[in-house]
Amino acid sequence: MQALSPERYRVQFTIGQETHDAVKRLQALMRRELPGGDIAAIFEQGVQLLLEKVEKAKLGGTRRPTREKTGLPGSSRNVRVDDPIGPTYENRIRFETDRPAPRRPRHIPSAVKRAVWWRDRAQCAFVSPTGVRCTERSYLELHHIHPYALDGPTTVGNLSLRCRRHNAYEAEKVFARGAEQSRRR
Repeated sequence: MQALSPERYRVQFTIGQETHDAVKRLQALMRRELPGGDIAAIFEQGVQLLLEKVEKAKLGGTRRPTREKTGLPGSSRNVRVDDPIGPTYENRIRFETDRPAPRRPRHIPSAVKRAVWWRDRAQCAFVSPTGVRCTERSYLELHHIHPYALDGPTTVGNLSLRCRRHNAYEAEKVFARGAEQSRRR
């Protein structure tokens, strides 16, 4: 992509025969909306549709998000950021005698995903020991600050965005430490 002027870009790429045929079919089908068959307009609409589809799949995006449980300012009921973090497995007395914990769904509600994405500004929220925040904006994953495997809840207060490397790094820190402690026992 090459900038031509403010808010205008030139995009040039090569497409295959199937894509060429699909564009021609779109031009024919959209003659009423686009009498000239402007490929740039078709491309813009296609990108918007694909973006909505991917956001819905990855972030629980929707055209009309519910205001309930979003955690966003002005919502009718905010998700609590300071939800208590449940007991860890290390705090249980005896595995065999403890009541089995109720099964918690691993599913993260779409409203929580949107609130975390908005709060972290679509960027990795990892901050180095020197105070520098990671600038990565792709390959983002939802990271449990208190791990789900150790009874961490799936709430806005316990989730943050991490790039793949920082998510793996923090998981290794937590679970390698736990493995080391169990070896010592």
